[in-house]
Amino acid sequence: MKRPLFLTIWLALMTLGNVFSVYSYTLGSASLALALPFLPSWVMLLFALMSVVGLVAVVMLWMWKKMGFYLAVVLSVVVAAVNLLYLGLAGIFAVVTGFIGVGILYLAMKPVWQNFK
Repeated sequence: MKRPLFLTIWLALMTLGNVFSVYSYTLGSASLALALPFLPSWVMLLFALMSVVGLVAVVMLWMWKKMGFYLAVVLSVVVAAVNLLYLGLAGIFAVVTGFIGVGILYLAMKPVWQNFK
């Protein structure tokens, strides 16, 4: 199966973003704790876990699995809820960009949707 160039680029960006997030919420969590001192430590752990789940979703998409898309959508909703709960209005930007990212993923997958199993 031939993957469209835009979908390949978008999946590569998603992979890099999730790897960076896993790093940020685990090894780089000290800097985030300084920047966001009001955030409970378990929220950092939750974001790290969600970043790993996001990486799993992207790997599934690389393997032509529709379930990866559905997992990305559910993850986007959960991340949005946690961002709004703990960051309030400051989390709006993260929520909007997360939904835009899923929308771009959908549009990139649409031409080859039938290739996903």
